Amino acid sequence: MAKNLGKIISINGNMVSVELDDHIIQNEVAYALIGDKRLKSEVIKIEGNIAYLQVFEYTKGIKVGDTVEFSGKMLSVELGPGLLSQIYDGLQNPLPELAEKFGFFLPVGVELRAISLKKKWEFKPNVRKKDKVKAGSTLGHVHEGIFKHKIMVPFYLRGEYTVLD
Repeated sequence: MAKNLGKIISINGNMVSVELDDHIIQNEVAYALIGDKRLKSEVIKIEGNIAYLQVFEYTKGIKVGDTVEFSGKMLSVELGPGLLSQIYDGLQNPLPELAEKFGFFLPVGVELRAISLKKKWEFKPNVRKKDKVKAGSTLGHVHEGIFKHKIMVPFYLRGEYTVLD
């Protein structure tokens, strides 16, 4: 699938206007491509073939004519066990991990995974084999301290599913 690209036509602080040829959506994540760096931004407004983006990082170095790549995904955050025991910046980068890897001055364009995939959590199922589930159904839960995280069937899935194991 071809990437949806646009060209920067104006810059005002952290607000960037982009001309595009294809369809995009409000609140879509986009990246201003500056050399080998990708500056994360969000589509704030769309007027015809012009998108207005808020860039979430320092915009020094961005120029008219630079390319913007649209992700096709809405701005979102990662949720799950481990979230409550962490401290984040505004882009949901874990601050202790950032400091460990980069010191106290974060380079532009850095994104880290919000929740560690290395830590194991005990999953307690609420469903059994052959149960029927659909989007929003609770499959089980995981405890994190005093909190009980519900693990659910993703809301973007359609139809009914049968639990296999």
